[in-house]
This record gives sequence, C-alpha cells and structure tokens, in this order.
Amino acid sequence: MYSHCKWINQHKPLFVCGLSILSLLVTTNPAKAFKLVDRTDLTDIEFNNLIRNGEFSELFVAEGRIGNNSINTAERELSINGPLTPTASGQLIGGEPIVTEEFVWGNGQEFDFNLEYTGQVVNYTVGNQLLSSTSLTGDATDIFLRTRATTDSSMTLTQLVLEGQEIGSLSSSVTGSGSDVDYLQISEISTPFQLAGKVSMSWTGEQPLRSNLAYQLKVGNSPPTQKTPEPGTAGAMFVSSIVGLGWLWGRISK
Repeated sequence: MYSHCKWINQHKPLFVCGLSILSLLVTTNPAKAFKLVDRTDLTDIEFNNLIRNGEFSELFVAEGRIGNNSINTAERELSINGPLTPTASGQLIGGEPIVTEEFVWGNGQEFDFNLEYTGQVVNYTVGNQLLSSTSLTGDATDIFLRTRATTDSSMTLTQLVLEGQEIGSLSSSVTGSGSDVDYLQISEISTPFQLAGKVSMSWTGEQPLRSNLAYQLKVGNSPPTQKTPEPGTAGAMFVSSIVGLGWLWGRISK
C-alpha cells in the first residue's frame, strides 16, 4: 500500500489532472455558443439575395410594425410570418402572416419582447400580447434581426439577450427625410432557444404608418460551416480520460 501511495505522490499532478478532466466533462453543462456577425452594411436587396443564393433559408419571421398604432383590425402591428422562399426563376414568394394581433405602441414607449422557439412551437410575446404557432417547424442555425425607420423616426431593440447571454442592441433612425435599415446576424445558434429584449418606436411630427417603422426577427438556416468540437468530440475526450485513468489505476495496482 505504501508503494502505491508513494507512486501517487510522485505522479500527483498527472493524477489530479486526469480526475479534473473527468470531473469537468461529467459535471459541466456549458452555455450554448453562438456568434455575432456584423451586418451593418447589409441592405434588403442583399439579404434577399442570400435567400436566392441559398446562403440563408427562412423558417419563420416574428415581426413588429407601427401599423396604425391602435386596436383596429384594418392594420396589424404584430405577426408571425411564414418564410420567403425562392422560385427557380429567383423570385421570392411567401412571407404572409400566419398569426396577427393589434398593438398600441405609443410614441417612445418601451415594451419587453420575448421570442421562444422549440423547433415545433413559436411563442412570440410583446408587452402582454402573446402570438403562438405550431405550423412552423425545424431546427434553426441563424437569426437575422432587422430594424427600419423612415422620416423623423427611430426603431430600437435594446437589452438583447439570447439564452441568458447579452448581445447588445440594434436600431435605425432618421432625422429629416429618408429611410434607414440595419441588420444584425446571430449565427451558430441551436434549437430550442429564447431571445428577449426591449422594443420601442418613436417619431416627431406625423406618425409613420404600416411598415415604415418596423422590425423583424428572421429565424432560419445557413449552410453548415466547420465548428468547434461537437458532442461526439467531447465524448471522445471523455473516453480518453477514462482510458487514462485506467492506465493510472493499473500502475497503482502493480
């Protein structure tokens, strides 16, 4: 027994390292990884070309728009939309609202929003208004956030959090006449996920209408790229650790 303990003491760093690796692999549950992609120069035409070229495929879009800023069925303010898809000729079709609701935004008021997607269910909440759909399914790898503002207005998404991790904000604003569109891409996400934040619309002078002040959360897929170790790799590391510990124990037992 003394010789066994002496061997452990002589090789203690290696022995402790092996146990640490094993413990780490068994007990930890790391946060989901994702990547933010700078898309500040992306235009609507360029985004649509991503769909045409197969670089991004929409699953669904959660949308908020000024509409007519009231509870009035003549306009919608919130919706879950189906995907835009390209035809053989490159025309984009689809994108129609599947679920809609009216909403009073006010001017400069801030509301909490939450988008939860399980792969089978979409739950989209703004303020106390919940929209749900079970007709849009599949795993997602990317989210494109889009904001649009026109004359003397601003569209702002702040305090954005994906799966408990802060990702900043996105906003579009125009002083005077014109239009401003901005994009942010979150890539390498996994399903299920939850995206939350705060949203506000503001303007001076005449109120914008319809989609002249709006945002979209475009959920979908991009072609696979090489990523950091997958679960299979982690499993291989786990097996290697077991083998290593078996070797250590074999040395101790001799």
